[in-house]
Amino acid sequence: MPPVDVDVVRRRPPPRRPAVATPAPAPTPLPATEPTTEAQPAVTGYRANTSGIGRLPVPLRDMPQTVNVVPQQVIQEQRANTMEDALRAIPGITFSAGEGGQQGDGPIIRGFVARSDLFRDGMRDPGWYTRDLFAADRVEVYKGPSAFAFGRGATGGAINTVSRLPDGKSLVEGTVTATTGPGIRTELDAGGKNGIWSGRIAALGMDLDTPTRDHVWTRRWGVAPSVSVDLGERTKATFSYIYQGEQGAPDYGVTYLPQPVYNAQTGALTNPGYYGNGAATPPLPVPRNTWYGIPTGPLRDITEVNTQIATAKFEHELNNNTKFTNAIRYIVNERYTLPTSLRVVGKLDGTAAPANTPIDQLFVGRERRERQTNNTYLVNQGDVVTKFNTEAWQHTLAAGYEITGETREQNRRDICDPASVACRTSVLDPESMGAPSAGAPVVFKEINTRASNLAMFASDQIKMNKYFELLASVRGDFFRTVYDDPNQALAVNKHLERSDSMVSYRFGAVGHPMSNVSTYVAYGISYNPSAEQGTITNISTANLAPERTFTIESGVKADLLNNQLSLTAAIFRIEKTNLRVNDPAQNTTAILDGIARVDGIELGAAGKITDAWSVFGGYSYLQSRILDTPDLTLRGRELPNTPSHNLTLWTTYALTGWLTLGGGATYQSAAFANTGNTSFVPDYWKFDAMVSYKVDEKSTLQLNVYNLTDKYYYSQYFGGNAVPASGRWAALTYKVRW
Repeated sequence: MPPVDVDVVRRRPPPRRPAVATPAPAPTPLPATEPTTEAQPAVTGYRANTSGIGRLPVPLRDMPQTVNVVPQQVIQEQRANTMEDALRAIPGITFSAGEGGQQGDGPIIRGFVARSDLFRDGMRDPGWYTRDLFAADRVEVYKGPSAFAFGRGATGGAINTVSRLPDGKSLVEGTVTATTGPGIRTELDAGGKNGIWSGRIAALGMDLDTPTRDHVWTRRWGVAPSVSVDLGERTKATFSYIYQGEQGAPDYGVTYLPQPVYNAQTGALTNPGYYGNGAATPPLPVPRNTWYGIPTGPLRDITEVNTQIATAKFEHELNNNTKFTNAIRYIVNERYTLPTSLRVVGKLDGTAAPANTPIDQLFVGRERRERQTNNTYLVNQGDVVTKFNTEAWQHTLAAGYEITGETREQNRRDICDPASVACRTSVLDPESMGAPSAGAPVVFKEINTRASNLAMFASDQIKMNKYFELLASVRGDFFRTVYDDPNQALAVNKHLERSDSMVSYRFGAVGHPMSNVSTYVAYGISYNPSAEQGTITNISTANLAPERTFTIESGVKADLLNNQLSLTAAIFRIEKTNLRVNDPAQNTTAILDGIARVDGIELGAAGKITDAWSVFGGYSYLQSRILDTPDLTLRGRELPNTPSHNLTLWTTYALTGWLTLGGGATYQSAAFANTGNTSFVPDYWKFDAMVSYKVDEKSTLQLNVYNLTDKYYYSQYFGGNAVPASGRWAALTYKVRW
């Protein structure tokens, strides 16, 4: 857990002073007559009380937005290995499959892409990699208007991973997990304190086959040492480093049956698709274990990733109510990948097959692109949190700055063209040792991206009285990107630059009808610049202003049963008023001429119903629509990866002090995979179970069984690919702590 609770600045009782007749000038520190309270723990069991981000200093119950936190206890009970695994416990989130070379974690929050909205300890984490949780304490999701705190993006929300750092506790914990993949995973977490020094180290070793998916495997290893030193009564420095390495066979799953095609200018159906009537098509109906990659040889499907994160953080309490924090972080992410993506379903020669052609007579092209992507990110970020009074109002003020620089180098080599007969294979019975390439590879020149951002922000939550609070937040970002692509045919597209000045904000109000209940309403604005993903497609994209999104959310949060159970409910609208689309008259020209809207509700519960019975879950209802655009293939369509209904539930019951039973359920309704709504993935129910037995005071044996009904569903999807999730499988874990 982080060593600092950012919700309540640590205080010491002020010395007794004689009364004076002259009142203190405003603003003043909090009066000595106000009772001081001990800071709440960041997490209690399933319940999270405070944020892991310094610039969000109020308790989560008083924060005017939906905040979902997957705590360490849920991570351990579900044996979630990655950030994506943990986020599946949160409603309203789906995951994109590998797309256009942008691989690694690809969450989508409330219908909007959040690939660039990933943070670690409040600092952006832009690398293309799978974020393992071996060095993480919990995962936080900030939904609703959040750009004031996170900068560009944060349209549907932002995701923050909280690192395991020294907390002064002495522990040594080892975990070994064996799976039916088959595979094995080992973890170590150790820490202690000696005088002014505190240290901690986490380590990982993993070698797993993906259950029920042929030839898909992952090896991952890592180490995360950290040390904190007290430099005085009010000053502390923390130095941390995370290294994560990975190697494996990437799983791009399957593609879809031939989709219908519509004319962008007229909306007329020009190709009726597989069913011959314009109906949207599902993924290829092949057995779950079917994999189309090349498992062996010099051109086998492979991903190799190395990520390093070095951080120096300094914290200083200026007085009992004011704290300053500055952190410097440097990230290096190196990714090599050679995956197989499926394209052009039809005849062997690549031409279209007649409608309703039997599956065993269809062929598919294997697109094989080799990429090397090297990314660096340097950030210096400072926050100050202070609490003071003006008259009868109590202020919690957070302000700060952010300076970043990012580079990216991309090299690409095309090995197999999916239209070439040599690169095509049977849909139902793929040749795993078929031609891995066709002719000489096409080699592209290196593409370079350089981006920088300068930001300042301030937020003040004012407690007017015990019943009412007001919030005002504002942030200014100056984001600049330089993009060099020497492979462009037109000289005007070879060197592109884009600079954007963006001012985002959030205003809100919080009411307290009872001491353990908060109601709120908040309104905010966020921006998505055209170079947000680090690429600028062409000169028309470079000339586009950022997309602009307005969000309004209202909700209620209550802590019940003696503050053991937290319940939340929210209703919201997210509206992007200048959606970026292609001009129907000139398909290569991007314009800002669309409106996209998501209306929804979300419910949540976390905590204990009784001392033995714990629950963690939620439900989201999303109604999405592209309301207006000149592209008639999009007008009136739903946003992709936005299922209307999503239910998640995890619950455990301690039968005795030694034996605990648990189980979970997930439901997701059918969802479209692309903006044209011509492909979709079906709905599904999934059920999991867990039994945990405390062998002795220091060790625990735990069995998890996943997908009890062996349901065939898709864990990731987008317009080109859908990745089948694993069928029924099990994991046995032994954990010992000294």
